[in-house]
Amino acid sequence: MVRQPVRIVLVLACSLLLGACAGSPAPAPETGTSSTGTAHERIGSYREVTFAVPGGERRSGRLFGDGRVAVVLSHMGRSGDSQDDWSGFAEELARHGYRALTYARAADAERNDFADHWQDVLGATAFLRDNGADTVIAGGASIGAVASLHAAAQPDNGINAVLWLAGVRRTDSYEFTEAGVASIRCPIMFVSGDEDAYGSVEAARQLHAWAPTGELRFIESTRHGTDILTEDEANAGRLGQVMLEFVESAADQVTTC
Repeated sequence: MVRQPVRIVLVLACSLLLGACAGSPAPAPETGTSSTGTAHERIGSYREVTFAVPGGERRSGRLFGDGRVAVVLSHMGRSGDSQDDWSGFAEELARHGYRALTYARAADAERNDFADHWQDVLGATAFLRDNGADTVIAGGASIGAVASLHAAAQPDNGINAVLWLAGVRRTDSYEFTEAGVASIRCPIMFVSGDEDAYGSVEAARQLHAWAPTGELRFIESTRHGTDILTEDEANAGRLGQVMLEFVESAADQVTTC
């Protein structure tokens, strides 16, 4: 009888750590379906989901929050980068009443410079709309920012705004032109560390000059993209606040890109 309270306390502690402790009870499933998604189950602060992309492939992801305003968060493309890099900001969005979707790209994406990554953005956008989102913001870092902006230039994209973090103007598979960027009519935030070594500062200035509704911000940092959030403690909060303010300003946007 003496040991029973101890066991209960340990179980409760594991629950508070979002299921991270070994041996904690499995979370109760929370289901939902759509034309582009499968049933999903809540794991800690997010629900695991899958969604279809143009062409029929599927991507796995994590859905945070339940708001009517949703943000797709596409991660960077270096070895070791993953959807985990967006987790802190996704949780912050959920705490403010928004919905956020992170996801894993195809395993072989590195072989083609992520040439089809923009289709992941469109698939994620369609999934969010099918599951109740009224406004969808396409957000991404580095190659994720490039793919998000390219997706916003496509017809019938369903995107209401673009959050561009530390992208570039040109890769082997993508190149933005003045005419192409000028055709994107929804709000765009171009934001980067002010000493980014990957060319994002120059790209942000050029793309902002071409964008009819663009906003330009720089964060004091030498880090690249979401590395500011995960590795730059002094400036992570400032970047998160700047991005959150943009989401808040774009929340009532009804015109698609």
